[in-house]
Amino acid sequence: MIMSLQQIVQILLAHRLRSALAIIAIGWGIISILVLVALGEGFYLFNTQSLQMLISDSQMAFPNYTTKPWQGLPAGREITLSEREIRALEQHPSISGLSVIHGIWDAKVTDVRGRALPGYVSGIDYHFLALRNLHLTTASRGIYAVDQQKHAKIAVVGWQFAQVGRLSIGDTIKVNKIPFSILGITKQQESGVSIYHENNQVMISSNTFNDLWKNKLQYFLVKPAEGIQAAVLRMHILSFFAKQKYFDSSDTEAINLPDLSDNFQFIHALFRGIQIFLGASGAMTLAVGTLGVANIMFLSVIERTREIGVCLAIGATKGVILRQFIFEGVLLVVLGTIIGILISYLIVMLLNYIGLPEWLGTPVITLPSLGWSLLVTTLFALLAAYFPAKRAANLTPVIALNARA
Repeated sequence: MIMSLQQIVQILLAHRLRSALAIIAIGWGIISILVLVALGEGFYLFNTQSLQMLISDSQMAFPNYTTKPWQGLPAGREITLSEREIRALEQHPSISGLSVIHGIWDAKVTDVRGRALPGYVSGIDYHFLALRNLHLTTASRGIYAVDQQKHAKIAVVGWQFAQVGRLSIGDTIKVNKIPFSILGITKQQESGVSIYHENNQVMISSNTFNDLWKNKLQYFLVKPAEGIQAAVLRMHILSFFAKQKYFDSSDTEAINLPDLSDNFQFIHALFRGIQIFLGASGAMTLAVGTLGVANIMFLSVIERTREIGVCLAIGATKGVILRQFIFEGVLLVVLGTIIGILISYLIVMLLNYIGLPEWLGTPVITLPSLGWSLLVTTLFALLAAYFPAKRAANLTPVIALNARA
């Protein structure tokens, strides 16, 4: 076995150029698949973690229109809810928290110099930030219960709104020409994603909001009690308001209760699909590199036909010839794989050192990706080495000896 390995190494060294090209082809394929999968894994982990941060167990609810008739009442009726009617839901045993949100899109918002700013204003209570899982920057504070009681002229603004307006804590903005002091700015999420545009909103006390605008209720948030599943919570909300507003409790459109978990599962699958696509692209590059090895091995068989004929004439079996060429091909692939893995780690380290755009995340080579890469490489290597080796083993000694050198 040792002599056989030495002979294989000597043969490969005797054909340095072909051996080097084969190693480079495999190494490039390994680099492609590992680096692309590392980029995909970083993208997947970053974005799924960022989206996970947006998920809270609070249920959003939007009064809507009925789609089913009920006890003589027609479909298509608008369901309107007052804040008092919604607040009654707080007494339900499956509810542990509730927040009612008002909103208006066309408010006139300016800075102290009169420069127009994005005009979305919402009215929130002191439960809202916690239920929506929104965090504030350092030195910020939210809207307290006492602020609502006093109808205070204070505001919490989204980080994007603050950037556009070049605003900071303590600055003043005007809503319908009424000055509001900014006491809070939301913290930017890692992904910059916002489910309901809080990034560019002006959020004021709901009581103050109702002083300016009436009947602008947009939606409400409901936090389930401990142990209550989201599906059960949605069923309880529908049943609760169905009795008050006279609609079929199975009419899921009467109160729109979006199930965000389905959307996030789709997004997770989409991100994973992007990662798989990148890995498949790398695998295709590796397959091309493996074809290069196969071509080089076929060329080696053609050039060494007389040598094979001599080996067969002195008693070498087809199995010996087959193993020799398979070992040559596998050795080239192993060397290319080792070099490719080392360079891949260096490239990933360099990318992390240089820094990529935040949305791409941090590239990382995981053990599963490394394992799959080695598995694909092994499969391709066996295919690339087997067919040239089989051709060499099937040569007839007389024909091989008479072949041109």
